[in-house]
Amino acid sequence: MSDFSSLTGKFRIRKEAGGASRRPRESQACTQCRKAKLRCDLQRPCGSCMRKDETALCSYQRTLTGPNQSDTAEDRLAHLESLVKGLMQDSTSASSKPSVDHTIPLLEGQSNDCDPRVSFQATDGENRARYVGSTHWSAILDDIQGLRAALSQQDDSPEPDPASRSSAIPAIGRDMIIFGSSSNYSMETIISQYLPPKIEVDRLLAIYFQGETFIIPFIHTFQFQRQYRAFWEDPIDSNPLWLSMLFSICSAASMVRGTIGIAPTTQEDTIAEVSHFQEAAGKCLVKGEYHRPQRYVLEALTLYAHCINMQSLDPSREVGAIFGMIVRMAYEMGYHRDPDSLGSGSIMSVFEGEMRRRFWALCIQIDLMVSFQLGLPSNICPENCDTRSPRNLSDSDFDEDTQILPPSRSETEAIGLLWFIVKDRQMVSFGKVCRDTLSFTEKSETEILQLDGEIRRMYTTIPEILRTRPLADSISDPPFLVMTRIYVEFIYLKSLCVFHRKYMTRGNLFSTRSCVEAGQRLVSQFIDIYREFSSGGQLHRERWMLTNFTMNDFLLGAMVLCLAIHIRRKNLEPGQSVIDPTTADSILSLLSQAHAICIEKSLASRDARYVAQAIMATLNKQNQESTSTEAKSRAPPSMSHSEGDPFYLGWLDPFQAGDEGVALDWSWLDWNPMEVVEITR
Repeated sequence: MSDFSSLTGKFRIRKEAGGASRRPRESQACTQCRKAKLRCDLQRPCGSCMRKDETALCSYQRTLTGPNQSDTAEDRLAHLESLVKGLMQDSTSASSKPSVDHTIPLLEGQSNDCDPRVSFQATDGENRARYVGSTHWSAILDDIQGLRAALSQQDDSPEPDPASRSSAIPAIGRDMIIFGSSSNYSMETIISQYLPPKIEVDRLLAIYFQGETFIIPFIHTFQFQRQYRAFWEDPIDSNPLWLSMLFSICSAASMVRGTIGIAPTTQEDTIAEVSHFQEAAGKCLVKGEYHRPQRYVLEALTLYAHCINMQSLDPSREVGAIFGMIVRMAYEMGYHRDPDSLGSGSIMSVFEGEMRRRFWALCIQIDLMVSFQLGLPSNICPENCDTRSPRNLSDSDFDEDTQILPPSRSETEAIGLLWFIVKDRQMVSFGKVCRDTLSFTEKSETEILQLDGEIRRMYTTIPEILRTRPLADSISDPPFLVMTRIYVEFIYLKSLCVFHRKYMTRGNLFSTRSCVEAGQRLVSQFIDIYREFSSGGQLHRERWMLTNFTMNDFLLGAMVLCLAIHIRRKNLEPGQSVIDPTTADSILSLLSQAHAICIEKSLASRDARYVAQAIMATLNKQNQESTSTEAKSRAPPSMSHSEGDPFYLGWLDPFQAGDEGVALDWSWLDWNPMEVVEITR
């Protein structure tokens, strides 16, 4: 342990202007010995306190006779050392005693009824808070109230001037190349080069806010409209991070507009316009120094990543990296702590607190789903978060002047935020599934049933209005509602697929049945929805709603079905598998249809190409092993493509018998059905 005694020379007693004043003689005994009127050996801790197991209470605080308290700093620093030593020596006995109720100063004027292990500090001269956990050095000062008070009166020197630092020591921070230089871009240049006329921006914003599905919950409609009006009054003086948000919204709206054909533009024009706004949003991020915790930074980064994610059917590693930074900064700004836990004296308004809850809920959802796509652990640890789920409210239910939040709306109403609230609940069990899948331990039979039961119980809490139903029964429902039902349903189904897949490969019959049923249901529902995206379908104008999250779920389900066929083929004894011939035929039919979709999406999705190869290999292997004439003559519909077909890709079929002598090793299917992607790459 560090020797704190080397620091005692730092605290010196200053003489008063009229000369040194005589002080009465002070008792040198520790506090406990003075109370008990015992002889003190003046050790730290003293022998008497050690015999009575009171080392944590042994201190040498002196009676102060004047306003100058500097003379107590040395004693209290020494007392801190004795406390730490005592806790190290008596950790067992100390753990059985009730903890001390420390009071901790937070923001000025804030009450001390929050967690004593955390602290909030003002940053950047703004009326904002910076979260500091108990691992930070300043949290130690929060536990030493007397030392903080003694030092605060001495610390009247001004902040050091960065210019006065030695030229031999480089400045670390905002001038680092990796963060970009805000001086590279000026607001005048960005606005003149990238911002369209106001009427054009108005139209793009109308498309965005009418789209419903892609309205980000942390953007409050009415607050944003006020900020938008203020922006046009003085664009040059606006916050570059807020301007980045505006450009990102325009980028998303441009993509939607080009997809649904509102404006008579070509695909090339749409791509150019989307990239134009995306580039402007990125420059505004650099101009606003996005790496610093500050107002609008989390919202701007999230919208920027959101736009990138919308532009591809494949998972984006860039989005994963950006969200890693977003999560870290959100922690630093205290978003993982519920606003109500900050104390009754918090300067945070009711409106701001609820918007923070919305942002943190979105952060959990996207970080977990992006990490799931990339096969990586989530950046958020649920055990160190206490932010509550946001209320089921429309933007019209509360605003910046709200003093008391209204109760949540009934879940029988399909308002815009309901699906977001339901997804937030699902993240609890889905997160457990992801952690189990990435762990190196296996659950027991009892634990498998417990988590499976939790997933299914969570599904029963989904409001009836968000339950999937046949599309024939949804002809009067808005496309937004149809798609959000799919989003919610797929979280449930992929939870079952991913959780039981590991145990299915180890021969667990319950997991095999659960995984196969969920995979069939997922692929079947995707095929029905995908059919309606085609020309003349119910969802043709909303085909932009097909995201890489949904596409990834479909590919996962298809690979699970490939794995099921492989496992059935490995069973030597008939009747050992829960996959009976009828189920196997149903799976093969779904795989044939899934293969056709993967071929059609091969030009837009690299992962779809890889999965198409795996499905084709599965279907061909099944045909080769079939002994009946009917089975041998049955060809999957996806194999009927000709060279004149715009979706025919001859190079995607290298697995035909005799072609190039290709040999497949199916052992990888025993580990992870999605590993075909990495193997093929």
